[in-house]
Amino acid sequence: MDFYEPTTADPAWLVRVATFHGHLGPWLTVGALVGQDALRRLATRGHWQIEVVCYLPPDKQCPAPTCMLDGLQATTGATMGKCNLRLDWDPDRRGAAWPMVSVGRREREVEGLPAAGVLYRPRDSLTAILNNIDPRRLDEIARDLARHTADDLFDIHPLTRRELVTGK
Repeated sequence: MDFYEPTTADPAWLVRVATFHGHLGPWLTVGALVGQDALRRLATRGHWQIEVVCYLPPDKQCPAPTCMLDGLQATTGATMGKCNLRLDWDPDRRGAAWPMVSVGRREREVEGLPAAGVLYRPRDSLTAILNNIDPRRLDEIARDLARHTADDLFDIHPLTRRELVTGK
């Protein structure tokens, strides 16, 4: 695997995320798209103000799917060290779709705004792309995904505080 070599066409956010991760890949790009979108929707700067859960089935909790965590971390500032970024799987709680991401704003951290969150469920088109990745085309696929928005790739649902906690 080669280190990331930016092109002049790469958006600044993609350069930052791929440099952080060390190389470019589809899973990283998808995580970054979700992270950026969630911060915008939740009107937060991230870091300590949010909690991020990436739902992947046990057989997908390894590279390359877990590269999504680096995309989420690089864009939201949530980290495993702060315990506000985690990997999980419970099909009874969220359903069988994957990769799925829940991003919640911490009520106690955001003055004047109620706790709220967003759930990202993959559209069939994204699932098809991620299930059929040609390892020889990682950069090309990642750059193609970077031209999309989270709305293009995910069904996005607002979550109440109760839904964030219970998953229902």
